[in-house]
Amino acid sequence: MVSRRHALVQVQHGHEFWLVDFGSANGTYLNRQRITRPTRMHHGDRIKIGPFEFVFHLPKEEGHASLGTVASDRTVADIRLAKCWLLVADILGSTALVKQVTLEELPVITGRWVAECKQTIEEHGGRINQFMGDGFFAYWQDREGTAAVVGKALHALRGLQDQSRPAFRVVVHHGEVVIGGVSVGEEERISGEEVHFTFRMEKLAGKLGELRMLSQASFDRLATFVEGRELGQHSLPGFEKAAPMYAY
Repeated sequence: MVSRRHALVQVQHGHEFWLVDFGSANGTYLNRQRITRPTRMHHGDRIKIGPFEFVFHLPKEEGHASLGTVASDRTVADIRLAKCWLLVADILGSTALVKQVTLEELPVITGRWVAECKQTIEEHGGRINQFMGDGFFAYWQDREGTAAVVGKALHALRGLQDQSRPAFRVVVHHGEVVIGGVSVGEEERISGEEVHFTFRMEKLAGKLGELRMLSQASFDRLATFVEGRELGQHSLPGFEKAAPMYAY
């Protein structure tokens, strides 16, 4: 009753714990409800996988304080600037999808999408840094040759878009981010203006009806690996200057 790749719990931002099902045949249940998307957990939640049930516990308040103390004592070397490739993917029309499929089909469709995207990102050297309900945020640290790898990842994700259900959107940006800070666990905190820019891009792509979109910074580095189409200059909330965008 338990699939080989059934589910995971991911730490995000040091204090958020998300439960993710990979489209398992028998599902993952949180508080007796089968989850249909990555879902944040809280103290006392009950997880059921096959015949096994687990109770999720968060640290006590003093535990939170000690984590904060550790974070405040970190050296400057723990917090660093790095050039990164930033990718946001999001399921389209999730509300409509709920009406189109049965309750049994929905978690399998969305879970397998998460699993396929995760595998594609990781096979091409990237990592999913955080899940967000109907989507995820992934990144690559920029090194020599990374642009070619990201280009291959985008081609692979496009293949999933062409054959996969549900439909989903992908946007990519390149910029300098802050890595580190308050996170504990496997995934480091990634923050900064360029991260906000990427999420604003995803909202813009939705308004423009584009499934795939690149910023100027990412297009300049990917021009030899993907074919692009100019979308003109667009203003993003919180940013003063209009920015050129490209479809690919």
